[in-house]
Amino acid sequence: MGINKDRTLSAAAEMRRRAQDRLPQESPQARPLLTEHERLKLVHEIEIHQIELEMQNEELRQARNELEAVNAALAVRTAELETANADLEAFNYTVCHDLRTPLTAINGYCQVVQQLCGNRLNEECRHYIREMYKGTLQMKDLIISLLDFSRVTRVTLCRETVYLSALARELAAELKLTALERRVTFLIAEGIAVNGDAGLLRIVLNNLMGNAWKHSGNMQDTVIEFGVTEVDGKPACFIRDNGPGFDMADAGKLFLPFQRLPGTAIEGSGIGLATVDRIVRRHGGRVWAESEPGKGATFLFTLE
Repeated sequence: MGINKDRTLSAAAEMRRRAQDRLPQESPQARPLLTEHERLKLVHEIEIHQIELEMQNEELRQARNELEAVNAALAVRTAELETANADLEAFNYTVCHDLRTPLTAINGYCQVVQQLCGNRLNEECRHYIREMYKGTLQMKDLIISLLDFSRVTRVTLCRETVYLSALARELAAELKLTALERRVTFLIAEGIAVNGDAGLLRIVLNNLMGNAWKHSGNMQDTVIEFGVTEVDGKPACFIRDNGPGFDMADAGKLFLPFQRLPGTAIEGSGIGLATVDRIVRRHGGRVWAESEPGKGATFLFTLE
């Protein structure tokens, strides 16, 4: 197709040059008439040029038809993937929702056994019951995380002004109550407000601040900071901690479901940051991390 196009352009250029050569600057009456041989030759060249144009048009039609077929196949495939994703999310939601009832029962019976029979059980049995109870709490957190992950793409965004500074202070107070013995300083910038879905952005901050809280747990004095900076001319919110940090070579795994950084022993569902990524992308933004081993970690996100 490219060769035919080049030949056509060359032929057109040559015909234009010949035509210009045949048009001297004198008046039309002074122009010499074409000979019969020249006229036939010119007609022949025009016919060849027309044939080449028709061949080029046919190739273009075939390419257009092939492209339309590919687009139609892609549209079908996209519809199938959307249906499959919707079914998978519905299944995930249903399973997680149905698991909560028996899990609550197990949780309750563990507490009842501890209260009614604790004095008659040896230390080994009490240890098993405590581990069962701890397992139910972990399962509850996982179910909540899975439910958040599944509903992120289903809920309709209800945009409004969200005061992130106030929300961060609220979440910081909740984290402190979970471990009163820890020495943690929260540095929260004032006046940070964005346009977005309040419920989903709460999940974003809850996961990012909880992530900083967990990974800095071995620090004698933990510092967690929430603020805003400028990246590529746009405001970007950030959450920074003074924890152990990580190697940026592993950063690509952070926002994938059920992925953990090498050497990480922190308990968690493995889908918190994946949920954050989904929510931020639904808001037209992006989320990323910056870190060095031994120098803490910073998670940043933008919103549109």
